[in-house]
Amino acid sequence: MRNVWSIIGLAFLLSWGVTAAQKASPAGASGTQNVLEDGLIFNIVEWDGEKLPPIYERSDQLPLTLADVKKLSDHKFGTAAIVKMIQERRCACDASVDALVELKVAGVPEEVVQAVSLHSLPPNRSLRLAISVDFEGLGGGKDISNQARRGYIYLIVPDGKRERVFSGNLNTILAGKWRDDTLVDRTDLLLPKKVRRVVFTANVPLKTYGEKEALVFVSTKPDIYTSADIPAADRAGVKRYKIAYPESSLLQICSLNVLFRQDQMLPDTWHFVRSHFECEWD
Repeated sequence: MRNVWSIIGLAFLLSWGVTAAQKASPAGASGTQNVLEDGLIFNIVEWDGEKLPPIYERSDQLPLTLADVKKLSDHKFGTAAIVKMIQERRCACDASVDALVELKVAGVPEEVVQAVSLHSLPPNRSLRLAISVDFEGLGGGKDISNQARRGYIYLIVPDGKRERVFSGNLNTILAGKWRDDTLVDRTDLLLPKKVRRVVFTANVPLKTYGEKEALVFVSTKPDIYTSADIPAADRAGVKRYKIAYPESSLLQICSLNVLFRQDQMLPDTWHFVRSHFECEWD
């Protein structure tokens, strides 16, 4: 029995409790592949059981871009040849009316402009986010503690004038048993350490493109809804990651990996050691 994630709009508060009436799906069951509701606050524990999709590529070559199409046209490639390339490789580009007009103004033939409109990859409106949480137990006790004093982990990603806030209650994660929940390191016989890895994955909305700076941090505060809510005491520990979100791409996958280490003297204290955040688009 355990609580599922609550996805809440601006007018609602994030729910952190555990609902005893909700049952977890059997281990190994596949989760929904739909994009989460277009909210701003996300509880990552609800993503239990989700998996990253298999990588799919249309061909061995990457899709063309608008710059590629213009370059081919400028270098006198035939209209039929460019159209065929776009059909085979597609176009990872902005196919809005304004972009198509720019192609026409640049002297690109109308047949090519039509092919760009028809065969462009759909615009990115969401991404697949996987959050992997590692717990390295160093305490001398037989069992690893399932309590953390600084008990909330946050990932904040800007989305235009809004921010997407992804948060998880570490106490809930430590106390639960999840579908993607493994011991990944028990090889050192000299140290009484165990490394437990829990992974949560879901499709999440992200609708504005370009350069972004993602924030990762831990806090004692359970009700952080924007970056402006980050307490002064937590700001020094914020990790910042720059990403460039394209208008369209073959892949839309981002992964956050975080490591917590149990205090050797205070087993209920878990230290946020490091994090890594990266995205893959092509």
